[in-house]
Amino acid sequence: MTERPADLPDYHAPPIDEVAISVQFPPIDRFFDTHAGLFWRRVRDAYPRSESQPRLEGPIESADPGPIVPVQLQLTPGQGRVWLISEDDDFLIQIQNTRFIQNWRRRQSQYVHFEQIRDLFWEHYREFLSFLTEENLDGPVVQQVEISYINWIPDMAMSEFLRPASVAEISVPGLDKHPDQQSWIARYSLRNDETLIQRLFVQCLPATRVSDPTVSGSQLGLIFRAARQDGIDTSKLAELIDAARIIIVTAFTDLTTGAAHQRWEKFQ
Repeated sequence: MTERPADLPDYHAPPIDEVAISVQFPPIDRFFDTHAGLFWRRVRDAYPRSESQPRLEGPIESADPGPIVPVQLQLTPGQGRVWLISEDDDFLIQIQNTRFIQNWRRRQSQYVHFEQIRDLFWEHYREFLSFLTEENLDGPVVQQVEISYINWIPDMAMSEFLRPASVAEISVPGLDKHPDQQSWIARYSLRNDETLIQRLFVQCLPATRVSDPTVSGSQLGLIFRAARQDGIDTSKLAELIDAARIIIVTAFTDLTTGAAHQRWEKFQ
């Protein structure tokens, strides 16, 4: 595993609220929620809590992307999604018959940095593959990898921290220079590997805090996806996960303002 690139921008107080590393694959035949419960036994010491959730449904990226489609929650009889939650609530494993996800969420502790989340993903994903083998179930054919960085920014107007939003000024007498509320969404395509479809999605929206709806701010999400219909092998998967982190952090820095960098204590 590679370590953090020395020249990658870094922050002492980043607004990061959640990071997720996800792999998506066609449904594993004969894999049910009960199997996720059996897998839980292997990690229960570190993830002592379990919850059932609606399953996630979202398309595999294709050459013709069409409009941006958000991931959907879907209730499907007999097939759902299982959360395995760490005791401190900071870490989360999500399992369904088409996805395996490792999350970090800002709960009790400060951001642990990407390397620890990535290493936990590989530890638990390899354990998941071993479990499937022991249960005589087919291993997943990974068709898409997704890395998500979700930032929560309650203390700055969007025009203060997001460069595209900062130029939305008007000069109409009697009106404020900046809008009271705005949203920004973009999709970038990467073309450095013709065998893969690779895209970066950026979305910044007004939001309220889930834990306290009286607290408002902005949610800035950066999501990288790489897809190959005939499968992504483990070596390429590792390469893409590390590359995605560099792409996301670089794009985050490019899209945010110098004033925001000072607030978040950028130091390289």
